[in-house]
Amino acid sequence: MVDVSIIILTKNAGKRFEELMRRIHSQKFAGMFEVLVIDSGSRDPTLDIAEKHGARIFKIKPQEFHHSRTRNLGAALAQGRFLTYITQDALPVNDRWLESLITPLENDGKVAAVYGRQVAYPDAKPMEKFFYNYFYPKERKILTYKDAEDPGKFYLENVFTSDVNSAIRREVWEEIGFREDLIMAEDKDFALRALKKGWNIVYEPRACVYHSHNYSVISAFKRRFDDGVAMKQICQNMKNNYIITRGKDYFINEIKFLIKEHRKWIPYAILYNLARYLGIILGKNYEYIPRMLVKKLSRYGNSISN
Repeated sequence: MVDVSIIILTKNAGKRFEELMRRIHSQKFAGMFEVLVIDSGSRDPTLDIAEKHGARIFKIKPQEFHHSRTRNLGAALAQGRFLTYITQDALPVNDRWLESLITPLENDGKVAAVYGRQVAYPDAKPMEKFFYNYFYPKERKILTYKDAEDPGKFYLENVFTSDVNSAIRREVWEEIGFREDLIMAEDKDFALRALKKGWNIVYEPRACVYHSHNYSVISAFKRRFDDGVAMKQICQNMKNNYIITRGKDYFINEIKFLIKEHRKWIPYAILYNLARYLGIILGKNYEYIPRMLVKKLSRYGNSISN
């Protein structure tokens, strides 16, 4: 019997994918696990690598990819009692990653999902290193229904509820699934709805992976624009003061971090953060922006319905 299904969504996974597969298969895990790869049109060696490492491979057309729908497909195809998601550009830090993710689910029947820590790759930009240090703490956390009382606060305070590195209980997925009307942030929405139904969520920093992006100013803007759209879709009437207060605290602490270690990056960081903040605010008000412009501002504009 398969205990865990490790689900990876791929498209041209790149140079780290071989290492990801190696690290998965070197895990010291007492149960049985399978690896599922849902590929949306790779033209590089991704599928050859997946096949070499014994993954079950399923192919979809590039235009069929959707953050929620494709993850739901992976869950439907999976055989395991627990569903583990890791992205193609993440790497487990050690050989206890899978055990650390699954143990809270095995030990406590009230836990719906476990989210692991993410740390930036050594070659990441300083702003990305700060981002992951800020939002992915070293301390373990347990979230309950009380944390779901204010969706807007939950969204901003629990960035670590991410499917980059997660494990969920199959029966919880069968009960609530991932919402397919969202542009992204299906992970935060899933966690929020699970909490509202009385399940608990665990943030387990020992289940740690390397993961980061070296966004340009433009790509950072688009990423946060989509974040703003997702905030609107999930949180409805989130007040701007949440974003302003959290953003101010984040920016002040980032500048302090840069002053200590990376002063030359401060001018770029100001521009970078301005782009991200503007992206969130515009995305949160996407309904008032012409449809054609929304498509240009977003990475997933075709997935947005007004």
